[in-house]
This record gives sequence, C-alpha cells and structure tokens, in this order.
Amino acid sequence: MLRLLVDENIPRKLATILKELNVDTIRLQDLDLRGISDKELINTANELRRTILTRDSDFTTPSLLSLARNGVIYISYQPSRGEISRLAKRIASIAKQLEPKSGLLVVIEHEHIEVYD
Repeated sequence: MLRLLVDENIPRKLATILKELNVDTIRLQDLDLRGISDKELINTANELRRTILTRDSDFTTPSLLSLARNGVIYISYQPSRGEISRLAKRIASIAKQLEPKSGLLVVIEHEHIEVYD
C-alpha cells in the first residue's frame, strides 16, 4: 500500500477525501513545508517513506523520478470540483494495490491511468 505525501498543488478537498477513503495521507502544508523545492520535497518523502502525489510534471523527469525512493503519482490535468471525488477513488484504488518502490511512476490522465515501474 502506498502512503502519500501530497504536494501543495493538490486540492485540499482531494486530500481530505483520500483520508476518508483510508489512504494514509499527509499534506506538505500540514508539515509547514509550503514553498519547498522539488528536491526538498523528494527528501521529505524519502525520510517519511511516502509516495509523492503531485500535479508538477517535473517529478516525471528521470532526474527527479530516480531520486523518489517510494515513487510518484502524477495527475496530468486540473480536476474540476465535480471530478474530485471520482479522482480520489481512483487514487485510493491505486494506493491500495501498489507497493512503493524507486522508479514507480503512476500517471493519471482524465480518462485513463498508466503505471510505469
């Protein structure tokens, strides 16, 4: 099961619903880490043994992805308010099925999900 570190570019409502769906979730804002660099976010995720949940495509590049020991879930689109619940259910399903590992990349697009490992 993936334990998530939620980047600040993820809507609060999404993180809240993920918690309601029993996904172990921590927001960067809850750790008072707003505005940190990508590498600092990766270091924090590694220290906490968490998978990064983000909308920042920088984390899909090999140079950053290779540093994330527990993988990255990248949401490739801006979900509307009406889509948040559906998206949370999709992420919860993924989080419960996969195990964290270096090089894991999950790309969530509007209509489909790609898993690279």
